[in-house]
Formats: sequence, structure tokens, C-alpha cells
Amino acid sequence: MPFFTDAVQWLGKMPARGLGDCDYVSGAAHKFGGPRGVGFLKIPYKHKISSLLYGGKQERGQRAGTENVPIILAMLAALEVREKQLANGDHETRAVWKEKFEKLLLRHVHGSKVVGANTPRLWNTTSALMPEGGQLRWVTRLDKAGFAVSTGSACTTGKEEPSHVLSAMGFKAGQVTQVLRFSSGWETTAADWEALEKGIVKVYDEVHQTK
Repeated sequence: MPFFTDAVQWLGKMPARGLGDCDYVSGAAHKFGGPRGVGFLKIPYKHKISSLLYGGKQERGQRAGTENVPIILAMLAALEVREKQLANGDHETRAVWKEKFEKLLLRHVHGSKVVGANTPRLWNTTSALMPEGGQLRWVTRLDKAGFAVSTGSACTTGKEEPSHVLSAMGFKAGQVTQVLRFSSGWETTAADWEALEKGIVKVYDEVHQTK
């Protein structure tokens, strides 16, 4: 039975070792610092899949069209850089920064709750239930303070219904609308996390003062 792995959210955040054992693997360059608009699909050499685009015989007849070689090479270069950083344990250092942020958030913002706390999670993202005022109020005030945060993943942009993931985790509809997502990247520093925590506390204090 062929095995397919969608590694879009994994590559560039955790080591890629072992993924080569899967029959099929997909990835997207922008998730690990490469250019947008390019990705890859690993296919066993003798396996045949239905073509997405028909016409020319590029890529063994499985995807017609001239390949954008410079962009593909940029994707490979970006992945090599991330793999070296992961091999050096740089992601573990960044996980410590995020964990410190979460502890300070829970300490200074009463009523906040980290989604998935005390469970294995990626080092770059924190989702938290925030008290006071609802999601949009937090997003707007933090934006004015210079911080771009979101109410969910990019995949759910424009959707009005509650997150099916949070609902499956047992969160009630009212709680789901309190969740904010804080995402970081390889360029994010410890100072950035500290500044975000201070910005959140400032907004929290402002909301209390306006009551």
C-alpha cells in the first residue's frame, strides 16, 4: 500500500530525516523560507499518477510546462539552510523562547490559556485563548502596537464558522472565538517574543482601564 505524507507544515520546522522512506511526500517552499509559488511532490520512480496539466512531456509526462529552474534551485537552497539549522538544534533554542513567552502570558494576562499546553507542539506557533473583548479587539489593538497576529491559520481566512480543529479538541463555540494565534519564523528573535509579551500586557491593561 503506497504511503503519502503531506509534509508542508513539517519541513523547515523539524528535521526531514525519515521522510524519504515515504512513497509520496509533498512540500511547499514558502514554509521553509523559500520563494512562494513553488513546491515539490516526491513520487516513486516507476509509479504513475494522473497528470495535473497536460501538454508537454516535462517531468516524465506527469506535469506539462517549462520548469522555473531558478526558483526550484532557490527552494532547494532554502531547504538546505533550514536542515543545517535544525541539525544544529537551532529550533530547540527557539522553542525555549516561545515557552518563556507562554509562561509570561499566563502569568500576566489573567484568564488566558495556551491551546495544547503540556503536549508536543511545533516551536514556532502559539495559540491561546485570550480574555476580554474578543478576537478582533485584540487583533486591532496589537496591530496598532506593531504586532501582526491572527485569529487562526491562513487556510481558514474568510471562514465564519468556528475552527473544526478547536471544536474537535473540546473547546466550546464561545471559547473558539477567543483564540489568537502567534506565529514566528527563523528570523524571529528572543527580543521579538519579549516585545510581543509586553505589547499584549499593555493591551490587556488598556482594556481593563476602559471598563
